[in-house]
Amino acid sequence: MLRIFKKIRICIFILIVSFLIIDACTIKKINEVDKNKSKDKYSTWTKSGKKFDPVEYVNSIWSTKLIPEFRTKSTDIKLVLSALKKDRKNGIKLYGRIRKFGGTSAAFRVKGKAKVLKYDNSSMNGLLLLDLLPPDGKKDLDLQVGPVIRQTAIRDSADFITFTDVGNQLQFASLADELNNRIKKEVIKPLDLEHIAGETISFLGAFKLEESDSIDDIAITPIEIKVVKTIAK
Repeated sequence: MLRIFKKIRICIFILIVSFLIIDACTIKKINEVDKNKSKDKYSTWTKSGKKFDPVEYVNSIWSTKLIPEFRTKSTDIKLVLSALKKDRKNGIKLYGRIRKFGGTSAAFRVKGKAKVLKYDNSSMNGLLLLDLLPPDGKKDLDLQVGPVIRQTAIRDSADFITFTDVGNQLQFASLADELNNRIKKEVIKPLDLEHIAGETISFLGAFKLEESDSIDDIAITPIEIKVVKTIAK
């Protein structure tokens, strides 16, 4: 009889403890949990290394974060070039965003106005040859217009895009590819490249400078191009 009574006491104790534990837990509806997960969507890609969608990611940042950052944080290209030519290391320190992936490079957000001297489509990496204002008739730099766009300048120059936001090297590369695809569709496609020589344009964009690169070979990847003066045809 005593043993039965002890067993009953033990059972009652276990039940009391169980109720206390359940009471201390927070119960959430499934849709509330899903909402919280969606807020942490991109960091989830980082943790899992799965489900990264570069198109969806670029859609989410293009007009709300990326374009505004370039419009507010880009430096005049003439100022950047002058600083780099005077003291390359100091110019990088002042205006560059340092990246280290298999080597050290710096990415620069820039803006400027220029006269288009020529549209060079002799290779798949089509270029506009630019003479910065005020024009002197000499080429100062190139601007990439594709169809092949080289490097990852836009991705690497954006302050808010980091490797850990994406997950792994393949996904980080796919992000750069999608940014370049978007540039071709929304920035370059509307241009009349065959008749753009002689026009004055304003531009926002970025370029990368590897340790072995010459400043004279800079090619800007545009994120915005506007024709500000049309020549008489």
